[in-house]
Amino acid sequence: MQFLLDTVLQHALSEGASDIHFIPSSDHVEVKLRVNDQLSLYDSLNLETYQRLLTLLKFQAGLDVSSRHRAQSGRYIYHFKDLYYLRVSTLPINLGNESCVIRITPQYFQNIALENTEDICSLMEKKQGLILFSGPTGAGKSTLMYQMVLYAKQTLNLNVITIEDPVERLINGVTQISVNEKADITYNASLKAILRCDPDVILIGEIRDASIAHDVIQASLSGHLVLTTIHANDCQGVLLRLIEMGVSKQDLLQATNLIVNQRLVTTTEQKRELVYETMLHNDIQHFFEHNFQLPESFSSLSDKLNLLKEQGVIDAATYRKYRT
Repeated sequence: MQFLLDTVLQHALSEGASDIHFIPSSDHVEVKLRVNDQLSLYDSLNLETYQRLLTLLKFQAGLDVSSRHRAQSGRYIYHFKDLYYLRVSTLPINLGNESCVIRITPQYFQNIALENTEDICSLMEKKQGLILFSGPTGAGKSTLMYQMVLYAKQTLNLNVITIEDPVERLINGVTQISVNEKADITYNASLKAILRCDPDVILIGEIRDASIAHDVIQASLSGHLVLTTIHANDCQGVLLRLIEMGVSKQDLLQATNLIVNQRLVTTTEQKRELVYETMLHNDIQHFFEHNFQLPESFSSLSDKLNLLKEQGVIDAATYRKYRT
């Protein structure tokens, strides 16, 4: 069974897949790969083979092998040319079976060339403030944020400390803390600890609730540059979500240097390209002073996608899929 699992994993890695989906039906299980944000069928397994494969996956990811009636998630390290984190997530379904998704992430962050990000890099030189990366799952938020961390470490020679749940990828020379609620290693406790360790830049994995939002704002107002992510469809949605979490407009205006809302789109040449809109401090001030209206000069994500469509970089279907 390990040979079958290795075959699936190594094929997925060779294809550059980000996820492997096991989708059961009444008499078989489809194995699908997500490559460049597109799902495609790779193979089909009989139910007995899938159950044995799933048991092996659960065991290796540290999940409860005997439990089939609750969602579980765990991960383990896999070696194939390089080291990868495999996050295994299971979900009980009404057929009495379980679906499974494997998220594939390189263990070590690889420095990649991101074009047209000079405006974000320039703001990494500020001594304090908040930079928010937003967008849906799979939009490349963590990748772009890690790229900024690498820039801060290698080019600006800054001390960077991260708090993540969990650490997604390792960055050499960066102190990375993985949240562990059972061991009382929480976002709040970790942030209090690292503020005593002379950080220049603090990365907080994600704003998930009002408590983390408050901590992020306070850290960015206390003389540190803070990077974090939040789920929102556009830049103004980021501000509205934080207001819903109890953050005041005044604190947002004082703390926030930049909001990025982004998508990873597939070009007509089948390459992945980062497209993003940004709100700077002046845009945020205008937004609050003019009843939540953006400046006329604001270039939205839809504007930028439309330009790429007109230039032939993306097709009409891609434009419709990603526009906000």
